[in-house]
Amino acid sequence: MNGKALSFYINDKMFGLDIKLVKEISRRFEYSHVPDSNANIVGLMNLRGQVVTLFNLGSILGLTKDNEEKVSNTACIILKAHHNNPNHVGFLIDRPGDVLDIESEWCEKTPANVEEINTEMIREVVKLEDELLLILDSDKVFRF
Repeated sequence: MNGKALSFYINDKMFGLDIKLVKEISRRFEYSHVPDSNANIVGLMNLRGQVVTLFNLGSILGLTKDNEEKVSNTACIILKAHHNNPNHVGFLIDRPGDVLDIESEWCEKTPANVEEINTEMIREVVKLEDELLLILDSDKVFRF
């Protein structure tokens, strides 16, 4: 990756997404549960007349066990709709980070020894000064 990435935290691990994919970050949001939905779906929210499906990203990545844990203390990131799919998706995070400038020489492929995270969802790892940034592959995370 070469460009800007939005960083955010789930279970004290820093993740990132290409900033071009992000529509907005919402710290105050309300949603409705969907009965009998997929375990990774938290619910649906109304974003200025558009329905957004909210996912539990921690659960998708294998970092959390319960859909209900810490939902009241989270924020959510809403992604832009794909040109071939008008549905909006969002996901819960523990806290937002910063917008970071990423140089391609800082990036490496995901190491095989990352144990607690579903590594097929990670596109690459960026070595920052004091932390590793795990760049998500949004196409694999939010398959439709």
